Amino acid sequence: MTLSPHDLQRIARSTGWRDQRVEVCDTAQGKVIVKGQRPTRHPARYRLLNRLARWLGLPFLKAAPLAGGAQAQQTEVARLRALRRAGAPVPEVLHVGADHFVMQWLGRAHLGDVLQAGHPRAAALWREAGDALLRLHQAGQYLSQGFARNMIVTDDAGAAPRLAGLIDFEDDPLQVMSLHEAQVRDWLAFLHSTLWTLPLPPTEVDACLDAWLAAESPAVRAGFAQACRRLAWLRVLPRQRRFGRDTVALQAAAAAAHRHAQRWPQALAAPSESD
Repeated sequence: MTLSPHDLQRIARSTGWRDQRVEVCDTAQGKVIVKGQRPTRHPARYRLLNRLARWLGLPFLKAAPLAGGAQAQQTEVARLRALRRAGAPVPEVLHVGADHFVMQWLGRAHLGDVLQAGHPRAAALWREAGDALLRLHQAGQYLSQGFARNMIVTDDAGAAPRLAGLIDFEDDPLQVMSLHEAQVRDWLAFLHSTLWTLPLPPTEVDACLDAWLAAESPAVRAGFAQACRRLAWLRVLPRQRRFGRDTVALQAAAAAAHRHAQRWPQALAAPSESD
């Protein structure tokens, strides 16, 4: 897709992405999404998460720095281009300006919407997203924020929804952790953001997870097993939604972690990145 000079000038003059930071625009080539630069976030929230990661001995939980401004834009553009070169389903970068960039529009709905709505294809889309995550890892790549809200699904009227692509790459986990740790982080985020509304019995969830991890590297399998052992105790959290979505989501992920730790008690020490 190539944008015309007229469309680029109109986008550059728009106040939408300046006011709201993100704007969907119509062009002669179809819809595109424009992202302005995000202000730098206060580091306090990241310090707290990093302390928790050190206390638990789980480097996968560390927060990747989100610089904001031109640096965050540069990071996202670079990650999107690298992921596309690796064959990952991410938007194409169409234009990079001094204070914004333009990329392909994938759609408005995301996997979290589909799961929470109880769509008939919710379980199939969850499996599709897990398969895509595995393929991305096998290509030597990783996400930034591997949550359901960043897994876009098509919402075309009259067509069955399918995974359209992955978004949100303003931070780079490799700044604070290794590749296999970033890939473990992807699985933890994926499970945390999906299991609490996933319409599948635990036995089917466990079978999918075992199949995905069997195809991962030994370092990812061992790191994931370590995370499961450390986080399994959180399964005692309440399951009732009146306690809040975050609590229920954490409980569901921890319950799956506990079941995994019971199935794979022999996965003890994580091998090195070169193993």
